[in-house]
Amino acid sequence: MPMPSRRVLARYPCDLPVEVHAFLSGTRAAGGRLRNLSLGGALLQCADQLGRGVTYFFRFSWEGTPLALPGRVAWAGPSKAGSRRYGIQFNLTRDQESFVRGIVEILRSAAPPAPRRTARDYWEPWRPGRT
Repeated sequence: MPMPSRRVLARYPCDLPVEVHAFLSGTRAAGGRLRNLSLGGALLQCADQLGRGVTYFFRFSWEGTPLALPGRVAWAGPSKAGSRRYGIQFNLTRDQESFVRGIVEILRSAAPPAPRRTARDYWEPWRPGRT
């Protein structure tokens, strides 16, 4: 019997350019793309290396409104395109959560949620052929 997913909130596909900034200093640390999004987190794809467990601000715009969401890198792994993939866990304020909820509702109506993985899939190291 497959183990349940650790993810509580469904993530929805997106393709948003994002800048990653150090949480305390605000200096730019990386740039990349958000590949899926939920109220709890996102999948970030970028060529730059980020620290696992480190908190950053993820800056992007939605319909002309700039956002800077605080989030921690929960996991890291390579992607097929040679860039790295990062699982981001958000730590949102009430106002940020309300705004992100609106984005997620728009994404949800546009596409089905990203496939859920089992806890085993989540913890296994990346290997070729896995997405």
